[in-house]
Amino acid sequence: MMVSIPSFYADSTGTSMSMSISIPVRFGPWGGNSGTIFDDGIYTGVRQINLTRGLVGISSMKVLYDRNGQAVWGDKRGVSGGSTRAQKVVFDFPSEILTHITGYFGSTTATMKMKMGPTVIRSLTFHTTRKSHGPFGGDEQHGTFFSSCLADGRIVGFHGRAGWYIDSVGVHVLEGKVLSQQRDDETRPGPWGGDGGKPWDDGVYTGVRQMYITRTDDFIGSVQMEYDRSGKSVWSTKHGNGGQQQITITHRIKLDYPHEVLTCVYGYYNACVEEGPRVLRSLTLVSSRGRYGPFGDEVGAYFTSATTEGKVVGFHGRCGLYLDAIGVHMQHWLGVGDARTARASAPSKYYISRYLF
Repeated sequence: MMVSIPSFYADSTGTSMSMSISIPVRFGPWGGNSGTIFDDGIYTGVRQINLTRGLVGISSMKVLYDRNGQAVWGDKRGVSGGSTRAQKVVFDFPSEILTHITGYFGSTTATMKMKMGPTVIRSLTFHTTRKSHGPFGGDEQHGTFFSSCLADGRIVGFHGRAGWYIDSVGVHVLEGKVLSQQRDDETRPGPWGGDGGKPWDDGVYTGVRQMYITRTDDFIGSVQMEYDRSGKSVWSTKHGNGGQQQITITHRIKLDYPHEVLTCVYGYYNACVEEGPRVLRSLTLVSSRGRYGPFGDEVGAYFTSATTEGKVVGFHGRCGLYLDAIGVHMQHWLGVGDARTARASAPSKYYISRYLF
């Protein structure tokens, strides 16, 4: 049964919260059909999640909810015992809101050496208005990926199936943009793309000489850059695994540096995981002479680094099996000189800033 929750409330700390839609929507569950059905019901939000990890995945889960400023524990789902490892995720509620979950589910057949092993939740990652927590559980590169998909929303309850493990998991979500009280250091932009993988940062250089992009039929697999540092060549590491064993296409973008500089990067990332993982789908590079690309399919959510004129002097982002997210370090022209040329003036005429996409 779905219940209506007010679209505005003030918690016990006085922090006000609001949602544009007040009717919870049920997503999932994702995973197997074994175990017993459970449903924690509807609350105001999530404060904490306690997990135990078994040999093949998540063996138990217990959630501390918030109900109009009061802490309420849900029942323990699954079984913890034997060779399990306890893990705890604490959210700074109500300043930090759990918005969506991602994870992998798969069969226990290979790991447990069973003929007909059940399908269980192998790993879980929790995404909030501040950061991603996880992944928790087994090897996330094995199994089937899933996501509750909506980044603009608030998880107000869990449901699924559980036995010896968490066989499947789903969420109740209040859809709509979360408006919560935030500190100044939390209002920074980005990143554009997904929350998976690990963060990377190449740092700041004089400019970009060339770039290699690998892609599969659907996603950007990896990027690697050759930078210029005061006339010397510096290669970055390869960011992303190129889509693992999938057939990849490699693109080489070579600039006529220093006469040609990279000024802008834009592209698309997968915003709904019903069509695959939330990673980059397309990249286009813009230089002082022209455009390179697009490389990949221009489908999904659009992003761009074009905020002020300048040149790209470094990249950063997140990567794993694919290129999950990307950002740039920009050297901006402050109304002096021409961004279409590579002629550098005194350092006081530029400033360095970091943009996350």
